[in-house]
Amino acid sequence: MTVSDQQNSQNIPKNQNIQTSQNPDQRTADMHRPTGHGQGEMEKSTRDDPGQVAQTGGQSYELRPDWRIYLPAYVIGGLLAPLLVGIWIIYRYRKKWLGMRYVVTNSEVIHESDGLETRMPLHDITACEVRFDGLAARFGLGTIHIRHTGGTQELPGIPDPEPVAVLIERAAESERDRMKMREEIEKSRPRHPSGTLERKNELVGLWQQGLISEEDYQREMRHFENP
Repeated sequence: MTVSDQQNSQNIPKNQNIQTSQNPDQRTADMHRPTGHGQGEMEKSTRDDPGQVAQTGGQSYELRPDWRIYLPAYVIGGLLAPLLVGIWIIYRYRKKWLGMRYVVTNSEVIHESDGLETRMPLHDITACEVRFDGLAARFGLGTIHIRHTGGTQELPGIPDPEPVAVLIERAAESERDRMKMREEIEKSRPRHPSGTLERKNELVGLWQQGLISEEDYQREMRHFENP
């Protein structure tokens, strides 16, 4: 299922933990808005309520996957607990889950897992696709497939992932618009700094009056041709 603008009209379930507004445009604006919560408070809230989207102090959103994406591993670990290997399985997958997080800032999307970090600049993101597969789909958990210039990155275990995917797509579009605007502003700037014309006229006057030599005049004029 590919995310499109027609999803903008979808309502977010009342029991959903994702803290985002129903209006996608407002969600995009909120992502760039500073928050008053501290980092410690944010980390506590996401630990206590996995799958939640939390705002950090650096104008970004942090998402943590729902623990149920590893439910089969926990069940197997529980069955094998008398053999001790089950305890190791539970420990391994809980540690893996605790080490997973997704951060959406106003410049990039960050995927962290098992100590590895993947950064995707927003302007490189071309589309987001949401899929519901396997047992996780029974719990309403989906995977966001982010397509970018470097390939595809998956963000699994996200409750009600469509609004999050829309937020990422709109943030990427806004970042590309800002970059295009910056390029246009840069092109519109004069090639030489202000006062160049006055300085050139002054040199011409000095040269015409014989106050500077032809060699000095040509050398100074070359500075304006190669700033």
